[in-house]
Amino acid sequence: MRREAQRAPAVVFAALFALALALRLANGALGSLKLDDFHSLYHARAPDLEAFFGGLVQDNHPPLQFLLVRASRALFGESEWALRLPALLAGLGTLALVWRIGARLACPRGRLAAGLLVALSSLHIDLSSDVRMYALLGLAGAGVLEGLLACLEESRGAWRIALWTALGLHAHYHFLYTLVALGTATVALGLSHSAYRTRLRACLLALAGGALLAAPWYALGFPSQLAHGLAPGGSNATLLRLFEGFKNLVFLDVSAAGALLHPLLIGASALFLLLIASGARGEWLRGRASGSPALAVLLAAAGLGVPLLTWSAAQFSTRAGYEWRYLAGALPAVCLLVGSEGCAAGAFARARRAATALVIACALVLASFTVRDPGEEDYRDAAAWILAHATPADAVVAADWQPLIFPQGLGWRYYAARSKGPELEVLDPDEELGLANPVRLEGHARVFCILRSLPDGCGLLRMLRQRFAHEEKRVFGRSIHVHVFTRA
Repeated sequence: MRREAQRAPAVVFAALFALALALRLANGALGSLKLDDFHSLYHARAPDLEAFFGGLVQDNHPPLQFLLVRASRALFGESEWALRLPALLAGLGTLALVWRIGARLACPRGRLAAGLLVALSSLHIDLSSDVRMYALLGLAGAGVLEGLLACLEESRGAWRIALWTALGLHAHYHFLYTLVALGTATVALGLSHSAYRTRLRACLLALAGGALLAAPWYALGFPSQLAHGLAPGGSNATLLRLFEGFKNLVFLDVSAAGALLHPLLIGASALFLLLIASGARGEWLRGRASGSPALAVLLAAAGLGVPLLTWSAAQFSTRAGYEWRYLAGALPAVCLLVGSEGCAAGAFARARRAATALVIACALVLASFTVRDPGEEDYRDAAAWILAHATPADAVVAADWQPLIFPQGLGWRYYAARSKGPELEVLDPDEELGLANPVRLEGHARVFCILRSLPDGCGLLRMLRQRFAHEEKRVFGRSIHVHVFTRA
């Protein structure tokens, strides 16, 4: 009987892991790589490390994720899954850490609920099936949270704090908010509770050790990136967007489920926000009753404090940025707070447990639609459609609204090289998104334009409309537009 009791959590986790893996594999298989993914590939393709770091200082990110993609590319080639592999492993690692932290919740139901929310989070599904660093940001956030809990509660795991701190600082600059939130909470716990006071020094030394490991990059690379002034993604940080950020940690893009289910998922999103607050209160009451509030305080610091710090910083500087992916460090803690309501006791306990189950069910519904949705940028199908309709006499123009440090047409070139069809002449745009050599149009009766987020009245389209009699337009995802220009 004892052996079966010990085996049960492992079986449950294996099933949970299989569900998370299946959703992420399906999302990657059915969805295209995006422009940001091709930016990661651009850095990974640098011929040597000198060129790699020379190109990276013109961008806005630390080096770790790009180095991981570079290593995966060297081992497995440039297939989509070779490029996605580091993010996929980081996402699955986050689930494992949430499962580990969840053992500290009041009951096995809470642990399972927290794990399910991570597995089913539509944001986390996207982050762990792309090529960017945000799944790694979430993993580092979960890692340092788990390490601090182990250090404060059991006087162990300081080396893990140092490791995750160093990894997080090399993953994304928004990990600094996670360190501020969790570091402040750790100091507060150490100063206010004698049981934690003797362990505070070990925690702070571990955080400092991790920061020291990251110091070379922050001394040599980060200042150059600050100096060039390249704006990050996302700067609209209204109060409504703050609440939307919390909602999107699990319920990203509820419109993907269609108009019929939209009201249900909006209601579930609102319920999810209430459960975050209720879970934080419930964990605080349990911690105060037991005399061990570390779990409650650190979950609240990471789950509530990180989004608030991110949002607040964006009020003062557009360079700070505010976007859902930047909140990935808060996702593990938020899922644990909501999952803890599966252990609700006291007032309205049954209603709170039922609400948690309803939120999980709705997250499952949205996840099933998320993996089938083509998303914002469907380069794969756009390239396939062009090649299926083009002839060798046609030409293609590929242009993206992006920073000038990246070459144009990365998405088109990647998928065209992997698709069957004629080899088309590529007409390169210039820095103003016009044609670098318009004379080359004269040899083509038809030109395909694959454009990402270019305004409909941009100079490139205006020039083509003057030279060609007919125009056809198709949309792939929500941001990839294919215009077909024909002379007669």
